[in-house]
Amino acid sequence: MKNFLVVLKGLGLFLVMSALLFVLQWQLAENNVIALNYKIHILIFFITLISLLTMFVVFALEKKNIIGFIFLGFVVFKFFAMGYIAVFQEEFKLNIIPYFILYWIYLTIEVVFVLKLVKKQD
Repeated sequence: MKNFLVVLKGLGLFLVMSALLFVLQWQLAENNVIALNYKIHILIFFITLISLLTMFVVFALEKKNIIGFIFLGFVVFKFFAMGYIAVFQEEFKLNIIPYFILYWIYLTIEVVFVLKLVKKQD
């Protein structure tokens, strides 16, 4: 039960932070600072969400010592997904710095959650 509450709290916190990032992107577009494609942001969001959900389920099932490996696999997958987007999305090429900043923000959020889960697991 304790692990399940940690999972719910972590998932809720991730969703709130992601909503804030979407609001920030919307505000930047409304104020004509920079207009980014929502499809790319949604792709990065869903890859991170799937990664976190996988790690949360593994944590809730109390499987030891594999959260780090899952994290590394998803980091590699997410990096290749960004490369795929970079090759096939013209919009990405025009705004490469903001998209990689977004990628690094989501990666930082993911790292913080992984570190907390690994600490709680020990």
